Amino acid sequence: MSEVSRVMVGPFEGGVLVKVQGRGTMEFCSQLFDYLSARMEKSQKENIYFELSETHYLDSSFIGVIVSIEKKLQKDSRGSIVILNPTEKVKEILSMMGLSEILPMRDNMTIKNLDLNEEIQQKLEKDYKDIKLLLESHQSLMEINPENKKRFGLVEEMLKQELERNKNE
Repeated sequence: MSEVSRVMVGPFEGGVLVKVQGRGTMEFCSQLFDYLSARMEKSQKENIYFELSETHYLDSSFIGVIVSIEKKLQKDSRGSIVILNPTEKVKEILSMMGLSEILPMRDNMTIKNLDLNEEIQQKLEKDYKDIKLLLESHQSLMEINPENKKRFGLVEEMLKQELERNKNE
């Protein structure tokens, strides 16, 4: 039996909340990035909260999108990313990638009256824009921690090749 994963979004305390249920994976990346980028363009300052109490796994692409959005927020001094209630598995993954010191985390935060009014859809087919986002996301991870350069160097090369093949589509 396969686990159903969902990524829900909605307004939250002067920002936006992203709730990941199950697995946060590459299939959600382009839609999530587009949604958060559009929110950032409309707002002067907005924090983005990732509620991860029901998250069993985050892949490098999904984490890379979080880091890319954080970089965008910091560059424009428009807010920051906050990780809420991460599971032990998520803490382990973030720590392994060198992000536990960079991304603020809050445990045991109770969230009331939450209206997650939109669901981010999975996108299984990748186009040029999606591949470019995945490449940039992995490059962001590699900038943070020298170990990530070793982990994702091959992924980076494969994405560059795929990007080149899809350039004219």
